[in-house]
Amino acid sequence: MRSCWSVCVLGVALLGFAVLPASADEQPVPRAVEMHLSGSAQILFGGGAGGGGVGGGQVDNSVCSTSGNPAANIDVSCDDPTSPDNETPIVADPADPNHLLGGSNDYKIQIKGSTIQERVPTGFFVSFDGGHSWKDGSIPMGNGASGGNGDPSPAFDDRFGTAHMAQLSAAQGQNGPNAGHISVSVATSHDGGLTWRPPVTVAVGHAAISPSAAAVFLDKEWLVADNNPSSPHYGRLYLTWDKIISSKGAFVQSLVEFSHSDDAGKSWSAPKPISGSNPTFCTANQGSGGSPGECDESFFSYGVVLPNGHLAVGFINQQHAAAWEVPNEFEDQILVVRSGDGGATWSNPVHVTDMEDGGQEGIVFSDYPSNVDGRATQTGYQFRTGSWGNLGVDYQTGQLYAVWTDNRDGLHDVAHPVTDTNVFMETSTDGGATWSGPIRVTSGGTDKWFPWVTARNGKVDIAYQEETQTGKYVTRLARSSNAGASFTQQTVSTAQSDADHSVWFQAGIAGCETCSRFIGDYIGADIDTLGRVHVLWTDMRRSLSIPALGRTGKAQDAEYARR
Repeated sequence: MRSCWSVCVLGVALLGFAVLPASADEQPVPRAVEMHLSGSAQILFGGGAGGGGVGGGQVDNSVCSTSGNPAANIDVSCDDPTSPDNETPIVADPADPNHLLGGSNDYKIQIKGSTIQERVPTGFFVSFDGGHSWKDGSIPMGNGASGGNGDPSPAFDDRFGTAHMAQLSAAQGQNGPNAGHISVSVATSHDGGLTWRPPVTVAVGHAAISPSAAAVFLDKEWLVADNNPSSPHYGRLYLTWDKIISSKGAFVQSLVEFSHSDDAGKSWSAPKPISGSNPTFCTANQGSGGSPGECDESFFSYGVVLPNGHLAVGFINQQHAAAWEVPNEFEDQILVVRSGDGGATWSNPVHVTDMEDGGQEGIVFSDYPSNVDGRATQTGYQFRTGSWGNLGVDYQTGQLYAVWTDNRDGLHDVAHPVTDTNVFMETSTDGGATWSGPIRVTSGGTDKWFPWVTARNGKVDIAYQEETQTGKYVTRLARSSNAGASFTQQTVSTAQSDADHSVWFQAGIAGCETCSRFIGDYIGADIDTLGRVHVLWTDMRRSLSIPALGRTGKAQDAEYARR
C-alpha cells in the first residue's frame, strides 16, 4: 500500500522531516514510491484559525512523572498535555523484566499570536517498576536539529547495561515546505533511560527528495541488540534503514541499508545495502539503478536477532508484478534477508507473502480508499494507514513471526474499494529460509490496523487497533499460548478513541472537517522475561480545548497497559 509514514506538517510547517511537495505536478518520484516515505505531507492545523508563520520553537528538556495501575490504562505522556504523541514502540529489558523503555514522536507546540512554533524531539518513556510509574522526557536533538526527529526505535544492550534510542533527524528551515539532510542516529543512556547523551550519527543523507535535482533520502530506521551471552556477537547493536536515491528529480532506487556497533553505540560500521536480488519476485521497474532482479524498491525494515546470534531482517518491496491483479497496482510483498555471521554477509531475499494493498500510480487506489491527501486509509476514517506490521522472534525457540493487515476480505481491485481489513501472520522455524503460508489471526467485519507481534516461550501476542464504530477505535491483543496455532482476542484499552473528532491533523473536508489524518504509523508491544506483555499505543479518548485556535476535540496521548 502506498501509505506515507511517520511525521507530520504543522500548518505550513513540517513537524519533523516531511518531504513531500505541495502539489502533484511537483512529484519527483513515482506515487507508488513516494507514498512509502516515512515523512508525511499531512497538515496538523488544517485551514482556519491557527495558521500563520512558523518559528523554530523551544524544546523543554524537563522530565515529568506519572503513575497508575498497569492492569488498567496509564497515560504516560505527561510532559505536554496539549501537543500530540504518536508512534509508540516499547521494549522490556532482558536483564530486568520491570525495566521498560518506550518512545514517541514528541511534538512540542507553542502558539504565539499568529505564529505557530514547533519542534519534534524523540520522546522517551521509562519505567523501573513493571509499568506502575513512568518518567517522560525527550532525547537530545541530533543532526539537523532545526527541524525535528522521528521514527523512534528503543533497545536495551544487556552486555553493556545501556539503553538506546534510534531516530531520524532532519534539517527544516522556517516556512519551508521541504525537509532534507536527514540523518540516522542513535542516542545512548547509561542510567537506564533517565538521561541521554547526544546522539551519534550513523549515516547522513543530503538534500530533500523534492525538489532537489539529486538527493539521498534516509528513512525508517530500526534498532535491535544481540542480548544472548552465548552468541558470538553478544552486545552488538544492529541498525537498518531505507536509503532512497533520486537523480535530476527522478526516483532511482530504494535500498535497505545496514550498520552495526560493538561498543554500545559509540561507533558504527560503514553502511552497506542488504536488500539483495531475487529475479523471481523483484521483476518490476528493473533498470532504474540496480542490477537485474535487484530488490531496489524496498522499505520499512525490521530486524531481529535469533537465539544463535543469526540475524533476520524483514521489509516490504513493491516489485512483484506477477501478484498484481491490476496493472501497475504496486501491491507490496514481504521479503526477509538473513545473516549467520553478524551482518558480514547476507542471503538474497526470501519471499514471505504478497499483500492485498495496492494502489495505481496517481491518487487512485484499487485495494484501499484514499484520504484527503491521496494516502490509503480505512473506510470511514481519514488517517493514513499501512499494511506491513513487523518481524518478531521468539527468543527462546527461535521461531519467526511476520504480521500484516490487508484488504483481502474487503472490496478490492475496484475503483471504489471498501475495507474489511484483518490481521494475518506467517511463521518460520528455520531462521527465515521457508515460511508457513498466511495464517488468519482475526476475522469479522470491523477494520484492524497497525499489528505488532512479540513472542516468548511459545507465547505469541499481537497488538493491533480495531474499529468499533465509524470513526472510533480500540486497542486489542490477539493472544496465543501455542506458538500461533490458535488465538483468543481481548481489548486492552479501557475507552474508545475518537479519530474523527480530533484537535490535531484535521482533514478539513466537507462532512469530515475534524477527522484526523494521522494517528501515528505503528504502535508497540513486547513480552518480558516473566511472560507479561507491555503495550503502548496512540490513544484519542481525552477531550482537549485550545482557545487560541478556537478548537475542541480529542488529544493524542501515549497510553500504556500490561497484560
